Amino acid sequence: MNNFTVYNEGINEFPIIVDLPHSGTLIPNGIKTKMLPDRILTNVDWFLQDLYDFVPQNGITTLENNLHRYVADPNRDTKMIDLDGDYRHEVVYSQTTFNKPIYKHELTKNQIHQRINQFYLPYHQQLQRLIDDKLKNFSKVYLLDLHSFAVYPHEDIQTDDVVLGNKYDKASTGKLREFLTDQFQKKGYTVSNNHPFSGGFITSRYGENERVQAIQIELAYHMYIENRYFGEEELTGVDVGTFTTAKNNLQSIFMSFLNYVADN
Repeated sequence: MNNFTVYNEGINEFPIIVDLPHSGTLIPNGIKTKMLPDRILTNVDWFLQDLYDFVPQNGITTLENNLHRYVADPNRDTKMIDLDGDYRHEVVYSQTTFNKPIYKHELTKNQIHQRINQFYLPYHQQLQRLIDDKLKNFSKVYLLDLHSFAVYPHEDIQTDDVVLGNKYDKASTGKLREFLTDQFQKKGYTVSNNHPFSGGFITSRYGENERVQAIQIELAYHMYIENRYFGEEELTGVDVGTFTTAKNNLQSIFMSFLNYVADN
């Protein structure tokens, strides 16, 4: 399997790019052998490639990361290599999101830079190529950065079903954020804007271009995987009814988004 998959590259029917940076589970063997055995690798955007498979099927340019985010997280800045043990501050995680060490031996900065060069930069180079190609054909481009998140019982965090992040209307217009908020609410979802996720590195980096409207869409696990709390676990399946309902809703929202793009 390739490190990432691109659909509809060079097809410019729509000024839209969709990317899924955290939905991969692939870990190269050379990295896996350095990990502690039986370590549970949590916090993937599980099954998003299947949930949103209608996007590339409708001719939309799509970039899917096949690598596990623990290999190198494309939604982090490459400056985040301080190895402070907090995954929130690391482009290459030294611990899981449950604060468990990942590796038998601490990674060196040289090893981290090798990861960045081999796995991180190619993803961003590909994303930039897709954006540049769109900008040759359209006056503006919409970048939808798709994610999901879990609600854990040990965390004292209240979240809505969907979180839209656009760096407080700096990475995209408030008009786009408000449109998507309205579309999700019409389907019965509760929506939070820029809290607790205001958008990661991808949203801020590419949304700096005034011709790129970048927005991060976070969907709660319980809205598409299974209606329950989640723990330190690797997920292997979904509740079919929950998943199908979510996919149908998202497809309807996406069709409305295409009309929005055509009118704007």
